Amino acid sequence: MESNETPVDSSDEPQASPEEPQTSHLHKPPKKRRRGLSLLIVGGVLILAFIGAGVGFAVWHEQPGFCNTICHEPMDTYVESYCSESELMVVSHAQAGVTCLQCHKTAVTEQLGEAVAWVKHDFELDANKKLSTVGVTADVKQCGTPKCHDMESVIAVTEYWGGDKGVNPHRSHQGTAIDCSNCHSAHGTSHLMCNTCHEYDLPKNWVNP
Repeated sequence: MESNETPVDSSDEPQASPEEPQTSHLHKPPKKRRRGLSLLIVGGVLILAFIGAGVGFAVWHEQPGFCNTICHEPMDTYVESYCSESELMVVSHAQAGVTCLQCHKTAVTEQLGEAVAWVKHDFELDANKKLSTVGVTADVKQCGTPKCHDMESVIAVTEYWGGDKGVNPHRSHQGTAIDCSNCHSAHGTSHLMCNTCHEYDLPKNWVNP
């Protein structure tokens, strides 16, 4: 018995092209794209970490603790006086929230020079274990600013310091020959330089030169 079914030509069916992508992989990102995304995330995290560390270091760098943490000698003595409860001038500055670098402003090159000197131990200390400094360490240009000490106000406050003689140590007849640090010592005893020539009463806790 003959079959009436017409044979199906398989050539008429659509054939999958070998170049067509497999549908099972259409939703998977290429490995290169995933790797690039991972690197971008890691890079962003590292950048944020470096920025955070930089900001934290900048804040720490302004604090007294930074000075003697890095350079125990000779900075310990200075930081101890800053943190003490004595009547030194540095204590009144500390109580006013003034930090080391607000007075001791140094350029990066100067700080690098100090670091090299510390590594080589190339510095001299006096009998009080303080740096042997030469010359003026603080002058009107440094101290006499509106943010620190307005000199017109300072002069007004001490206008009658000398009593009947009308002596005002901040309106000195020496002009610019005498600077702040010639009398005022932040980390040590202050000296009344006026008494090099005169005989004025000493302020409390001051000594003659």
